[in-house]
Formats: sequence, C-alpha cells, structure tokens
Amino acid sequence: MAQTTGSVAQSNFKIEVSTNGSAWTDISGQSNTVETDGGEHQTGEQYTADGDVPVVTYSNKVSSTTVKCSILYTETSGEAFAVIYARYIGTDKTIYLRYAPKGGTTANKRYVASNAANTAIAVPIITCNPPNGDASSGDPLMFEFSVMAPRLYQEAIP
Repeated sequence: MAQTTGSVAQSNFKIEVSTNGSAWTDISGQSNTVETDGGEHQTGEQYTADGDVPVVTYSNKVSSTTVKCSILYTETSGEAFAVIYARYIGTDKTIYLRYAPKGGTTANKRYVASNAANTAIAVPIITCNPPNGDASSGDPLMFEFSVMAPRLYQEAIP
C-alpha cells in the first residue's frame, strides 16, 4: 500500500462548547490540547479447568469517553474559563461539547458528545480547577477541564 498523503496536522482543531446545545462558543483560540480517553468495548475473560487460554467474550457495550482540554486561562467574560467554570460551580454542572480535529470547514469530521441515539447532549463536567501558578515561568497560565460523554459521535460539518 502506498504511503498516505491525507494526514491531518494536530494544530488546526476546532473545539466548541455550549450551555444550551444551540448557541456554540468557539474556544479554539484559547485551546492548547484536546485528549480523549475511554470508549473501550466491554470484554471479559474466564479460564476453565481444561485449557491454557481464556474464553474471551464481548458484550457490544462501550464505556464512556472522557475528553480533557488544556486551555489558556483568562478572566474575560464569555471566554472558555468563565463559561466552563461558571457551569462547573453552578447547579447545572453540564456542558455540550464538540471537537473537529481538522478544523471547522464544511464536510470535515467532528466528534460530538452524544447519547446512544447520536444526539448531542449536555455532559457532566468532571473537573475544572483554577490554574496552577509557577513563579519561575513566563508561560501563560493554563487550566484544564474534563467532561464524560456516553460516546463521541462522528458527523460531517454541514
């Protein structure tokens, strides 16, 4: 097979959050990294008295996916920290999230925090702590937040 020419640069992603699922805030200009974890197919194994390898089964169930984002800390109203932290410390500790690895151009793929019906849903914010400080660094302050989604549904950007 010939070497691919369709690779995607890591640095051009687009990430958006929403408090209501219809008005989206683009936080790409403050975002540094996006990491996904989880989504494993549930499997099991058991050994029997006769045999030296396990019996392996699967259930067609998939674990939740965690999305962790590293973001520049600002104290500007409407920017990422203000929006996400207000939700995190408020009574509704959820947010909608979608992420497009190749950017926000029409027909690019994006991944939406969704339910089993592939409908975007508000998902729990599991962490959103204020930034750490380091007096020996001139780097901008960063904060991280994480959400847990039943799944990340892939769709084409309209």
